[in-house]
Amino acid sequence: MSPAPLILISPSTQSQGAEFYDYSLSLSDAYPQAIEAAGGVPWIMSCTPSASLVAESVRQCAGVLLTGGDDLQPKLYAPRLSARLRKTVHAADSRRDLMELLLLREVFRQRKPLLGICRGHQLLNVALGG
Repeated sequence: MSPAPLILISPSTQSQGAEFYDYSLSLSDAYPQAIEAAGGVPWIMSCTPSASLVAESVRQCAGVLLTGGDDLQPKLYAPRLSARLRKTVHAADSRRDLMELLLLREVFRQRKPLLGICRGHQLLNVALGG
């Protein structure tokens, strides 16, 4: 019998968490529950934008889930966004954006399965030039 597949999950972030009031990870429990229900083992990723850490994490997993959450930085897809549209964008976490862009590049390099939900799907679009 094969071991259950390890699925890497990219979490949301918060500038101030509930425990230590520092930069923190945030994730709806629905994501890991869905992975478990499908027979996988959820693995919540650090939000450290380190190419070597991302590469090793992707190497060890069977697939990657990019979750929902906050908006992307507008400069990633529209360098000249109007002031009127800029007001509609919620706070973006540049650290998370960078880590997930590194993650996408590594997922494609290692040819691992990928599922993007909401923000994750939007990030995939931006990463591919949309």
